[in-house]
Amino acid sequence: MNASLATADQMQLAVHFHSQGLLDNARTLYEGVLRMAPTDFSVLYHLGLLESQAGHVERAAGYFGRAAQAQPQNADAQNNFAFTLQQLGRDGEALVAYGLALALRPDDADIGINLGLLHKKLLQLPQALACFDRLLQAHPQHTALLCNRGNVLQKMGRHAEALSSYESALAHEPDNPVVLCNLSNALAALGRYEEALACAERASVAHPQHALAWVERGSALKLLDRTADAVASFERAIAQAPALVQAHTNLAATVLSDSVDTPRVIAAGRKSLDVYLQATYRAPSLRHTGLTISAFKLKHDVQQAEWLQAHGHKVPGLPAFLKTGAALLKQVSGATGVSALRVSPAELAPLQEFLCAPWIHGMPASMPDVLNPDNDWRSLEEAYLAGTPEILTIDHFLSVPALKAFQDFAHASRVWHGEYANSYLGAFANRGFNSPLHLQLARELKQRMPRVFKDYLLTQLWGFKYEPAITRGINVHADFAKVNLNFWIAPSEHNLDPDSGGLKVYDVPAPADWTFEQYNTDSARIYDFLKQHGAGCVTVPHRCNRAVLFNSALFHETDTIRFVDRYDARRVNMTYLFGQQLR
Repeated sequence: MNASLATADQMQLAVHFHSQGLLDNARTLYEGVLRMAPTDFSVLYHLGLLESQAGHVERAAGYFGRAAQAQPQNADAQNNFAFTLQQLGRDGEALVAYGLALALRPDDADIGINLGLLHKKLLQLPQALACFDRLLQAHPQHTALLCNRGNVLQKMGRHAEALSSYESALAHEPDNPVVLCNLSNALAALGRYEEALACAERASVAHPQHALAWVERGSALKLLDRTADAVASFERAIAQAPALVQAHTNLAATVLSDSVDTPRVIAAGRKSLDVYLQATYRAPSLRHTGLTISAFKLKHDVQQAEWLQAHGHKVPGLPAFLKTGAALLKQVSGATGVSALRVSPAELAPLQEFLCAPWIHGMPASMPDVLNPDNDWRSLEEAYLAGTPEILTIDHFLSVPALKAFQDFAHASRVWHGEYANSYLGAFANRGFNSPLHLQLARELKQRMPRVFKDYLLTQLWGFKYEPAITRGINVHADFAKVNLNFWIAPSEHNLDPDSGGLKVYDVPAPADWTFEQYNTDSARIYDFLKQHGAGCVTVPHRCNRAVLFNSALFHETDTIRFVDRYDARRVNMTYLFGQQLR
């Protein structure tokens, strides 16, 4: 038997073993063939499939890349190469490979969806939309294409167009729960809450095991102020899917306004945080792909771990995290222009216990006063109501014990998980940024300034923590609420520019007919609007224990930031939103 026949027989046997799930046997035979034919497309491609199936993503990417070099015109090799690159966090290379695959098979919906979704993930929304639009010319009734097109339009704030896309998908699959949930979401964004509820109910009746249908139903009920029914719907979603992050965060956000039942509010937020951390840092795929961590998040987490250790906090996994995390941070610190770090599965393993620890600093159950009792709150209330527009600065905002408690909470609590483009971190009440004192503050505000806060519910509570010298914070935006309370807790002496570091509030509100995306994210449009209306600006410099109270519809943005580069010197602001006016 000649060599080529032996190789063919060996390849045939390898494919047989592979099809039977005997991966080790198949791998041995494939590798034997590869030694004899190192550029053979078939064996390279099959090895890529095998290693991908075995969860060895890096090896799979290597084989698919070599297969694509061996047969550059093979679209499947390019598509699989792109997919494994994306799993490894190499998104730029994945975009190129998906593009090559789609150029080879321009009407392939699966490849096009992969490419469009990666554009969406990278917030390249016009490119994602163009990708889905072009493929819909060849597949006008393709449900996944129509839904993904609608999802991109939703992110662009074009809700009416998104609605049309979902309705087209529903015409072909009338009981598809994913389509119905998307349709419900778009209707809610358009303020058509009853119709949103009807769509979500239709999904939950047709597919009672579909947990996201119950989440969408709960969201619609919440918008209709049917809070108890919304809570029940979110709880039904959790019963169906206990690890569904979206259900827990929605439940915690909904019960937040009930500041009377403090234990329930806090328990929901803590559970939501725990579920989020498990989903983020213990997902089964991470054992094979590892994790991409942003450089600024890693820096914060290592600094926080050092602070926790120095202050005697026994957080699970802290020593192992510090050893590996500090070494990884040195790699980033020594490289210029590195914004993210790829952490291998082996490197991730010693980090996981600490990353998954829902560590919350213990707070007192109550205090005699969270707000500073020495302030003349009635005069402050009069000053706010007399403002045109309503903007008020309040110094010495918190009592001294409350300020210290909030500072310790911000330093010690492992709640800073939201990541933003200007290198700052966010923490939210529906994901652990909460305590009895946080809720007591909300109640005291209503007691001290009843004509300002009226019967408005607490709708949001969050904190932001900043890189010391990032210069920029939150971009210009408005909020949906009636009243916005923003206050700072970092010591004033850490602010390197005493005339800055605070907040800029413009004296022109967002138009009532703007969508959330327009008044919250479209900076260019907002600045044009402010210029056209000759808007003035009130600049409030950062001071420790200074609060700014203002009408949430007023556009505002973080002023320039320059703080001492030390963990406990980071600028931290806390924000409360009460009531609702913009949709």
